[in-house]
Amino acid sequence: MIGIFDARDGSPKVVIEISGSKEGYKKQITALFDTGHSGSLSLPILDLIDIGAQLSSVGEAELANGYPIPVLYFSVKVIVDGVEKQVLASMIDNPKSTEAICGVELFSSHIALVNFKKQELKFVKAEEVEEKKE
Repeated sequence: MIGIFDARDGSPKVVIEISGSKEGYKKQITALFDTGHSGSLSLPILDLIDIGAQLSSVGEAELANGYPIPVLYFSVKVIVDGVEKQVLASMIDNPKSTEAICGVELFSSHIALVNFKKQELKFVKAEEVEEKKE
């Protein structure tokens, strides 16, 4: 998995591959790595349409300011370190938004190492760290 710092805004980002119901179609995207996002993934409507994501459910999410908002969840396949995962991706309801957001749930099997000074973002599988301890 590729982790980068965006030269334009200094934000940590990850490069992932997503797919929906379109047979054989995969799309590589760069998404903001947001440690304040407890879910897996939030995608702009245009990405959801592009991959043919299917609406899965409707729910509610609480924003950082405590305000609840309705959320549409879509079934999306994400490839992380060569492993395909089925996740529920929330739709970013602002049609002007073009950037996806990856939350901490997507990387629950990893340890994230963020070095803001050196502008480095690395992910290590948790079991690899445990093996080195033994």
